Amino acid sequence: MRHLLAVMLLICAATIAAAQSQAPPPELTLRDLEGKSPRKLSKDEVTQLMTGAKMARISGRGNQHYWTNGSDGKFVASSDNMGAGAVARGQGNVSQALGKWHISDDGRYCVLIEWKGVPTEEWCRFVLDTSVGHYMVKSDSVGTERVYKFNIKK
Repeated sequence: MRHLLAVMLLICAATIAAAQSQAPPPELTLRDLEGKSPRKLSKDEVTQLMTGAKMARISGRGNQHYWTNGSDGKFVASSDNMGAGAVARGQGNVSQALGKWHISDDGRYCVLIEWKGVPTEEWCRFVLDTSVGHYMVKSDSVGTERVYKFNIKK
């Protein structure tokens, strides 16, 4: 009986640990970045930063996404499918999707990703440089606007 209880506790602890490691990032707002010296990048700065950049993020579902922005405006995005809802799509099986990127006239980084099995992703966001890395935001004038953390490397 003790052995069974110990096994059940171990399974429960492992399940909780796995769920926590795959949890989506906390939702942050523009206001949450106030102490991190946020600065909106200009169109020229965004173009210079994004061309050839290696991009990484954790999606709202907790999946790790990564791609490299090609100078031709194209990329191939990959997902580790380790986040919530990935079980039905094959949790842990890496998937790829074709994508396109460009910089809008007002300096937003715009992305189109044609995922298989989930809706196409299309958005444009301003890029913020902070003391703790880069974030993206739909509007830089509303304090309650959600921000998205991106790891950007050249």
